[in-house]
Amino acid sequence: MMSKNALAREPVLRWWVWGPAWAHMAAIFVSSSLPVSAIPSIAFVVPDKLVHGAVYGLLGGLVLRAFAGAQWTGVKPRTALGAVALTIAYGVSDEWHQSFVPGRTPEIMDLVVDGIAAAVVVGAAWAWSIIGLSRVHAARRAGHAAPTFTERLP
Repeated sequence: MMSKNALAREPVLRWWVWGPAWAHMAAIFVSSSLPVSAIPSIAFVVPDKLVHGAVYGLLGGLVLRAFAGAQWTGVKPRTALGAVALTIAYGVSDEWHQSFVPGRTPEIMDLVVDGIAAAVVVGAAWAWSIIGLSRVHAARRAGHAAPTFTERLP
């Protein structure tokens, strides 16, 4: 059973872990709610697919962070796969949402780019977690390492 102190901190920890992903999802929803006529002209300089890749790559990374409990030790194949799946599912819902916005149309290529970007970022983060954790374990076996900053987070 959880201690009283742990129960009191649970909502704060949930916001710490999931808040960035939720905020990013909200920003995506708001920006995809804008009709094409409301988008600033500077946005037409940057290719649409590049924007999709950056936005959904970041979302994939934030969802992975949340699934992993904001700790590198939580990054496992299952959390990585879940992060990519949830990011793609959100991309599907966003493309469907855009079908109701004047001047916007859902595109399958946007969804493909979303999925690829999420998979690349999540895969890179997973690989980085493996490399980082193997270094920490090697240093601890040699008796040289103190806990890292992320290992000290609640």
